[in-house]
Amino acid sequence: MESKSGKYAFWGTILAAVISGAIGLYIHLDGQKETKEIAAKKAEAEKSRDTASVTISDVYIPPVNTIQDSSFFAKISNNSSNVAKDLTVKLNFGEASVSSCETIPNNIFKDQKDFETSIVSFSAGDILKRDSFYIYCLLSSPAFDSILVTGPNLFSSEKYTYKNLETTPKNDGSGFVTFFKVVATIVAVIFIGYFTIVILSLLNKKFQVE
Repeated sequence: MESKSGKYAFWGTILAAVISGAIGLYIHLDGQKETKEIAAKKAEAEKSRDTASVTISDVYIPPVNTIQDSSFFAKISNNSSNVAKDLTVKLNFGEASVSSCETIPNNIFKDQKDFETSIVSFSAGDILKRDSFYIYCLLSSPAFDSILVTGPNLFSSEKYTYKNLETTPKNDGSGFVTFFKVVATIVAVIFIGYFTIVILSLLNKKFQVE
């Protein structure tokens, strides 16, 4: 009897040790996981405090091709409260060749006379918060494929393609059509109301006679 009790106590002790070890290991691993999550969240918070975002707007090319060089214009704005650092701009003009380019406020191309390809890449440096950077180029034809802006502290790269180019809506008289529809609706409501009153009056007189 004592031998069995001793065995039970022995195996009970081992089982308790295994359970304690498993619990301790779980707590240790869970603590490491929690520490990593806290560190990741802290790093993300630090990163978000330094993150900037830019937009590409006011992109313009002429609607038709002419004998003279076509102008290209684009505006890159830093809309965030942080400096957009070490920006790189890549212009893809597709089939058009580049005659010249200028950037404002700092002219990156002041010493560059020739452009070998239709893809122009350059470092725009830093753009201060709530500030803008302008690009102006002369092309052999009014065409471009895309504009890509990248940077180490941008929330995401910004890309603008030819498909994003806003076109001026044609004046097809839609305003007059809308006005005509509104007037026609008002007139129709008046006539329906008038004929409804007339019909009710006739029915009322008929029932009074009967």
